[in-house]
Amino acid sequence: MSNHPAPRPAPAKPAGISILTWKAPKTLRNTLAALAPIYPLFSEHYVLCQEGDPEEIEIARQFGYTPVTTDRNLGIQEGLARCAELPEAETVMVMECDCMLRDPQNAAALVARCITLLDEQDLQAIQLQVRPEQPTTRYWHYWKPGFPLRPTLAGRLRRESANARTNEAVCLPDFPHQGIDDIEPLGDGIFVARSNTLNWCNRSFLTTKGFFLDTLIRFAREHPTSRKVNGLPDLEHPINCPQNRHWWRGQKFRIGIVYPGLFGHHRLERPQDDEKKVI
Repeated sequence: MSNHPAPRPAPAKPAGISILTWKAPKTLRNTLAALAPIYPLFSEHYVLCQEGDPEEIEIARQFGYTPVTTDRNLGIQEGLARCAELPEAETVMVMECDCMLRDPQNAAALVARCITLLDEQDLQAIQLQVRPEQPTTRYWHYWKPGFPLRPTLAGRLRRESANARTNEAVCLPDFPHQGIDDIEPLGDGIFVARSNTLNWCNRSFLTTKGFFLDTLIRFAREHPTSRKVNGLPDLEHPINCPQNRHWWRGQKFRIGIVYPGLFGHHRLERPQDDEKKVI
């Protein structure tokens, strides 16, 4: 018997959800349980169980997800790509198994609106990760307090790097009224930001298969970098690294962001052979 709740009305546009996991059954169970409020929004539900861990396969089935296995660890980049390929729906939500849902009371309405906005606003993706409550020290390195934004000396000298931090200003009290070029508020804490104002983030996102697979993943595959996680590409570095980020920033993709965000990071265990494991 599955542990997901009774169906609720889903968005008019079909969407699938795919979750990437690698030998982390406790984390997967925790995450799938927390996802119950948004489960009914999706017409397809998948868990990509890398290396076919039997416990993860059973957990996925218990929560009403279809387990799909691989015989090896694909890594983050290719694992996320495989996740996006699984649903038949063009709209997909892709996440790693340690992306913990916050604010379950409002999550369903917010995710449903994001699914609709992805199409209505012609967005390439919507980032759903929890965002800082205050701008980081890097933001203040480039920008002075207050609105309209005024660059520091470092901000004037490194304008592209300064612009890439402006997404952090959405948490400032005056932002919705003052605004910033290339970031537009849509209400309910949802914004449209151009990709020159933020980095790509793997944490949790809505996207279209066309954009993610045919544009973002294609670029990452064609422009690999030497930095790897467990010997495999992680996607964020090929997109955000100094030698490649001019492409991401120059395209000015329309990327949605949600403040304060819906998904944090909560991992309960790691495989013994994961280089990120803390000993």
